[in-house]
Amino acid sequence: MEVQASPDGLELVTVAAPEFDASFEVYGNCPVQGFGTVLGRDLYFRARHDRWSFDVADHAGNLPSDGYQNSDGFYREGEYSNAGWMPLSDAVEIIVRCLREYTGVRA
Repeated sequence: MEVQASPDGLELVTVAAPEFDASFEVYGNCPVQGFGTVLGRDLYFRARHDRWSFDVADHAGNLPSDGYQNSDGFYREGEYSNAGWMPLSDAVEIIVRCLREYTGVRA
């Protein structure tokens, strides 16, 4: 896995994770968000208030958090105190943990 910060000093972390066939960017506060792909499907991470969520779209591109819970997408959520202000490194750790579960890769 390779993590790069934004060259212009903005809070943006770009992650290339070939071991999961994934890449994503994480940025922001209130909410902290992550967008990218894994195994050719869109992924979305969001952290706000005291919770985070992680989605992988189904075969049609629909996210479970958009109401497609009975699809072949993937969804996880958890608690994190003051999640909207979590350090981006913590968001990356949560996303990687979810990627391990989704792909079954223990990298």
